[in-house]
Amino acid sequence: MGKIRLVVFDLDGTILNTLDDISAAINYTLRCYDMRPCTAEDTRRYVGSGFANALRMAIREKCERPFEEEEFAPMLALLRRYYENNATHHTVRYAGMECLLEDLVSHGIEVGVLTNKDEKVAKPLVSAFYPDVKFSFVEGKRENRALKPDRALTLSVLDSMNMRPDEALFVGDSEVDYRTAENAGSLSLIVNYGFRTREELEKSAIEDSISSVRELRNRIWQLINIC
Repeated sequence: MGKIRLVVFDLDGTILNTLDDISAAINYTLRCYDMRPCTAEDTRRYVGSGFANALRMAIREKCERPFEEEEFAPMLALLRRYYENNATHHTVRYAGMECLLEDLVSHGIEVGVLTNKDEKVAKPLVSAFYPDVKFSFVEGKRENRALKPDRALTLSVLDSMNMRPDEALFVGDSEVDYRTAENAGSLSLIVNYGFRTREELEKSAIEDSISSVRELRNRIWQLINIC
């Protein structure tokens, strides 16, 4: 195993709590199409694999009329447009995360963000909430590009950084992030303070999860010093 030179963070539920703003965007879209609203708990279950998948889950659960597939594209466009314009109203940093990121960078460890959120939203969000952190990259969903946990996506990101998989550590809050690291051949740390609980992660065969940013900090430095 190589020495860890890069820590790649997920965005939603890992470095930012975006749940309320995502929920508001989904509910705005559902209301416009005469569907029942979702709760924050519903939204928490929906997120992780991009807005298109989240919206389809919401429609399955909240639509009480025959749904026509041709409605989906304009619904998704409306959701994305609303969220782009309202993404920062309730979003907050997880306490202690800014210090963790800055500490890693100050010790020569590169940090990046890899998310299934649309890149044109992800980059402004990261800049707004972490303006002083020198991220090496912020990569998100683009047109005709695979999402996490796709192996080709992850390896292309590492290759652009001139990093081997065993030199990268992936940090996330879901089974998607766990599989992303596994598919790439990298180590991972999965937190349960975000959008998945410890019990939900255990059902996805992730038995080791982290309950606070303080614990995450300790675990990251343990791995960096061991490797």
